[in-house]
Amino acid sequence: MELLKFDDLVIKEIDTSTFIYMKNEPNNKGVLNVPENKIVEIPNFITPDAPERLIHYFENCGVEWGDIAFYGSSGKGLKPDAAKLAESGLPSTFFEDIKSKFQESVETVFGKKVRANTSHAQKWDVGGFAPPHSDNSDNDGTPNAFEINKYVAILYLNDNYEGGELFFLTGWPGETWLSFKPNKYSLIVFPGGVENIHGVSEITKGTRYTMVSFWDFADLEYDKETLTKWEEMTKVVRQEQAVQKEEWKAGIGLPPKDN
Repeated sequence: MELLKFDDLVIKEIDTSTFIYMKNEPNNKGVLNVPENKIVEIPNFITPDAPERLIHYFENCGVEWGDIAFYGSSGKGLKPDAAKLAESGLPSTFFEDIKSKFQESVETVFGKKVRANTSHAQKWDVGGFAPPHSDNSDNDGTPNAFEINKYVAILYLNDNYEGGELFFLTGWPGETWLSFKPNKYSLIVFPGGVENIHGVSEITKGTRYTMVSFWDFADLEYDKETLTKWEEMTKVVRQEQAVQKEEWKAGIGLPPKDN
């Protein structure tokens, strides 16, 4: 695959005039001091040459897909391998450079300095879905072990699948007020907490590929006691997820199938 430069694969300038706002209001529902609630699409964040190369890398980089919290979905860290990147037509610093572009995008949307938490590639196979959830709290708004995830940025690599709509609820419990199939090549940025309970509808055909990154306020520091508390809370969450995976295997908690 032809090796391309970063500027041939990713948007050169973050142009606010191209932003598509699905929500833009003061944040009256959040619990983690996120001042503004915006759901913003940055269209054509990557060029048409990028998805094929990225998907090729993710499927051939030698790192196995691992289970994550959502049924039928798997993830892997964005660990660069220069030789594998070159084989996929990607420059050796691609992931470092796109991470910087993600950060610039989040900071431009919200006018606030942020720092990276985690980022990963995500693959959604047929049957995969994400139930309504908050990225940093319980659905009732109680902050949890992931409260550092103030913002999420999701890059959509393809659209040759069916189902897999991103949806948002009015609250918890609540009604769906927005549901759509994200445009390929676009980056969607929003606060992922209780102010935007969201999920992904079941993939019914094909495979859905995304890249996901989470962001915290750059000026926040956490003491050792808080970090230890989150570590213990994370262990409990992972145990609950293990139980949930066993329930899924038994067919419990899955979307109903059409007859």
